[in-house]
Amino acid sequence: MLISSIILFSFSRDLNIITTGEENAAQMGVEVGKVKVAGLVIVSLTMGLVVAFSGLIGFVGLIVPHLTRMAFRSDHRLLIPAAAIGGAIFLIMADTIARTVVSPNELPVGVITAFLGAPFFILLLRKRGSHWIRS
Repeated sequence: MLISSIILFSFSRDLNIITTGEENAAQMGVEVGKVKVAGLVIVSLTMGLVVAFSGLIGFVGLIVPHLTRMAFRSDHRLLIPAAAIGGAIFLIMADTIARTVVSPNELPVGVITAFLGAPFFILLLRKRGSHWIRS
């Protein structure tokens, strides 16, 4: 995780430039294709590791990055570490809720993240729409 985080953080300047548009980024010297492929590969491998070690708590990936982007806009120098810290805080809160709601029993933390993540995901789809649906 540490290695992939450092590699992703090293792409933050290029990612910031790509947000201005791929054509502009190419004119500024960013190899857009390579950055996109490298980012996709690194993120895919990292997510595979995370799921292998921690299980299916994937709704954290729906909630935290979007909330972080709302707070920090698109500056990836701040966005990447803030999303990581925000995800950790969110999971600690979800775990605390999972342990206390039906005390002395425990709920799986995935139930809490899904309970919070599913409505948030639906809200995002309604607000921003889907790129796959032509209107």
